[in-house]
Amino acid sequence: MQNKNFYREYNKPIKESHYETIFGGIMVGIVILTFSLLSYGFWDSLFQMF
Repeated sequence: MQNKNFYREYNKPIKESHYETIFGGIMVGIVILTFSLLSYGFWDSLFQMF
């Protein structure tokens, strides 16, 4: 016989957290921006100015 609270404890609605999605999107954006700047020689031209 199962516990009477089994259904209540294990079938609670999952609280959705959008922080991971937002953080993941920011990280993907940073990576894309970095690689695009590197591919265009941005850093090379920046360091040649100084």
